[in-house]
Amino acid sequence: MEQKRVVITGMGTINPLAHNVNDTWSKIIKGQSGIDKITKFDASTFTCQIAGEVKDFDYKNHFSEEHIKIAKRMDPFVHYAAAAVKQALADSGLDPSQEPQRIGISIGSGIGGIFSQEENTANLINKGHRRVSPFYIPATIGNIASGFISMIHGIQGPNLSMQTACATANHSLATAFMIIRSGMADVMIAGGTEGTIIEISVAGFCNMRALSTKYNDTPQTASRPFDVDRDGFVMGEGAGVLIIEEYEHALKRGAPIVCELLAIGMSGDAYDLVIPEPDGKGAFFSMQMALQQAGINAGDINYINAHGTATPVGDTAEAKAIKRLLPNQDKVHVGSTKSMHGHLLGATAGLEAIICAMAVKENIVPPNINVFNQDPEIKLTCINTEPVEKEVKYALSNSFGFGGHNSTVVLGKI
Repeated sequence: MEQKRVVITGMGTINPLAHNVNDTWSKIIKGQSGIDKITKFDASTFTCQIAGEVKDFDYKNHFSEEHIKIAKRMDPFVHYAAAAVKQALADSGLDPSQEPQRIGISIGSGIGGIFSQEENTANLINKGHRRVSPFYIPATIGNIASGFISMIHGIQGPNLSMQTACATANHSLATAFMIIRSGMADVMIAGGTEGTIIEISVAGFCNMRALSTKYNDTPQTASRPFDVDRDGFVMGEGAGVLIIEEYEHALKRGAPIVCELLAIGMSGDAYDLVIPEPDGKGAFFSMQMALQQAGINAGDINYINAHGTATPVGDTAEAKAIKRLLPNQDKVHVGSTKSMHGHLLGATAGLEAIICAMAVKENIVPPNINVFNQDPEIKLTCINTEPVEKEVKYALSNSFGFGGHNSTVVLGKI
């Protein structure tokens, strides 16, 4: 039996660069950075004082009067997801009320409602248990974005949420992809969302020495994937959501097709809680699986949006995996757009899938900025620091998470 084809018909994002796909893409191909000094709290005593914040965002503009009271009690990760979903639905021309049981949602979050966690923990300690909000649990659980969005739009199909750290959005896409291929739904709203620029999370990442600390005075140069002077990642926040749809269903309703979602690979490092396997074995297996599932060869790939967080160990391991994967590097360009938008944790793969989809659609490879001196341990000759105009028939996007969760998405021209 021939497998169902799955295509992308709509996209939406809220991120440190912009509040929509077109403006985000415009800044990406110009090599602009959305990273700056932290403004959401006083970070002057923190070792890392910079982040990719979502700025000038008012959640009230994205909810109807019917839902605004509930939205007020929700955390930013829910607000970002709802705004991105609203965009993606409009982009796809999809009306969920027409077939609500054939549409599903798979939107995850790596951390969830950490604002409510911090606030209610402080209330418990300082004021006693009666001051813990009755909305504490629903406001913090990571699946509540999917749940609330289904309420807003009346979506009654499969509704779930993944939580695999920084691989969350790719795994959300993978689950949605498999649901469509199984016939359980015709359309899935999939991606990731995160709102984490708050003292407790920044302190946690600082104290485990995961964040960049050397470039607080030059924040736009701080995220340096593959550079010899990289010293850690820069946190970001936001949401990246895609409408993925069974191909014949999309054709029947005249949907605008961006590109095809060909396959997703997944693997586990089985190595360490936070450190990737040094030789990139898990990353390689994930990419290899994705290519095998897509039925294409490594030499067919034109662009790889690397996980590339700018951690010393992580970038080196991924580069080893990519070099092992590619028979040669003549036809491919590799880079990490985290150099511009930072690391959105559970949302990052959603945003990067959107960027890869735009690369396939527009035939432009985004730059990897801030490579001032490529690390000699990074044995890749195909990292581009400027945008490249070329045919992008196939693009691959990697996202790896704490716990050894590896994921790879393959997108292609329809």
